[in-house]
Amino acid sequence: MTREADYLSLGEAFEENGKYFKAERLYKKALDMKSKTVDSMSPELVPFLYNLGMVQAALDKTADAYRTLGRVTAILMKEFGDDHEDVKEIRNVLNSLTVETHELVANA
Repeated sequence: MTREADYLSLGEAFEENGKYFKAERLYKKALDMKSKTVDSMSPELVPFLYNLGMVQAALDKTADAYRTLGRVTAILMKEFGDDHEDVKEIRNVLNSLTVETHELVANA
């Protein structure tokens, strides 16, 4: 296993235990390490970006989550096209983040 994969796995363990801030730090570290070894649009980045984006969403870091998951969507669309099930899933997450943000603004 590579060091970035170790950080990813450790981040997943923290996330499963509800320790989202620690998970986020580990995901960022893993992504940073992986990003140095592959192209910025490499499908190898998807699990790193996906996990980071989902934990950012859980932490209500909506802008960060939107940016990160948008990058996942771009990579998946390039690789598999618009109709791929993972693209649809992430778009649903992005749409829910948008709806939540609009509701928060409307209720402020």
